[in-house]
Amino acid sequence: MANVAPFRGIHYDPEKVGDLSNVISQPYDVISPEEQKALHVRHPRNIVWVDFGLSKEGDGPTDNKYTRGAAHYRQWLSEGTLVQDDRPAFYYYEQEYAIAGMGTFVRKGFLGALRLSAFGEGEVLPHEKTLSRPKEDRLALMRVTDANMSPIFGLYSDPKDEVMTAMRKGMPGRPDFTATDDLGILHRVWKVTDPEIQRAAARRMEDKKVFIADGHHRYETALAFREEMRKKFGKREDAAYEHVLMFLCNMDDEGIVILPTHRGVHSLPAFSEEELAAKVRAILPMETREGTPEEAIRALEAAGKKGKSIAWSAGGGRFHLVTFPDLPRFCGEWLAKFPPMLRSLDVVLLHGFFLERMLGISPEAITAGQCVKYYKDPAKAVSDLSGGAIQAAFFLNPVTVEEFRSVSLSGHVLPQKTTFFYPKILTGLLIFSTRGDERVPS
Repeated sequence: MANVAPFRGIHYDPEKVGDLSNVISQPYDVISPEEQKALHVRHPRNIVWVDFGLSKEGDGPTDNKYTRGAAHYRQWLSEGTLVQDDRPAFYYYEQEYAIAGMGTFVRKGFLGALRLSAFGEGEVLPHEKTLSRPKEDRLALMRVTDANMSPIFGLYSDPKDEVMTAMRKGMPGRPDFTATDDLGILHRVWKVTDPEIQRAAARRMEDKKVFIADGHHRYETALAFREEMRKKFGKREDAAYEHVLMFLCNMDDEGIVILPTHRGVHSLPAFSEEELAAKVRAILPMETREGTPEEAIRALEAAGKKGKSIAWSAGGGRFHLVTFPDLPRFCGEWLAKFPPMLRSLDVVLLHGFFLERMLGISPEAITAGQCVKYYKDPAKAVSDLSGGAIQAAFFLNPVTVEEFRSVSLSGHVLPQKTTFFYPKILTGLLIFSTRGDERVPS
């Protein structure tokens, strides 16, 4: 079962820092080097000073970005820039955002302390593979701060919306704090402190499975940190280190939006648009059109309503639209090495057929960060294509919520950077202390 508890959140005091919009940030793994530096300049108490500090020449074991981050964190707590709530709370969290051509959405969920369980035990289900370096980075920070700076994004299924209905009964009239991020997304947080309301919401979570939408590396890091803390303090169900900070959201809610992550290929020694087009056309229907990248995306979306489709371009003001009219036969012939559950996913069609079979890029090379770049913004892929940073751009339709659910339940994982749940959950709104003496209600 999913065991979720309220916790005594740590957050900024607006009287100390003013507008919270100046001190929050996107999660570290989507911040570019330029944005990282800009956030350091924006405010001397911006959360990146702790969560995503800058390296310096001469860094060593006792003086580095992690130890400096921990020193900032301790200072901000001691001076009252950061304060810890006196009472445990669930934190009801709304994000209001707009997507061009799609409209305005409000995603609703809550922040709580989820009791950790290893993958395979049934309560928490992953859908992506993880890499060792990001986990080493996050563990180094947790060891010196004893805290979760960024929530993990988890989904659960609740068609009747019973969890959030129970939670809303304890919401105060006005948000306790708000912030607007650099993407124009409005974030609102309410503290839910009534113990009866908390118990009612937690009970309704008990029969739920939690699907990790974003934050696989941080979840596995929390598991590793838990084992280290158990060696120091023992295993105790109400210990904070037995839990992880998680934003929990009903996947049946209309505010769930999954966007695609597009790909670009580079550094291929003998890449030829003509040769790739000829190889693909010999196997699949492929239409070549003159048009802009925006027109390619629109054509891809339209084709995706009828069946699977992938668009790609090597520049020159044209794009190629590939369709899969007999998908079961195609998958059985070209993607037999993949589990049947995964073969028909857009990203597997791209990786297994285009990248591996047509272009000869091995899965090992992709995992090692070779030959493939990832793009959330298709315009950036087109810009890199025009500038010669990539040789071809491949555009995808997004994974659906049902596909995400089915893959997670199957026990399989998707290729890296398959899902882009938009928007991200902010870093710096709530911090969860995992000190050895910190407890959550059991």
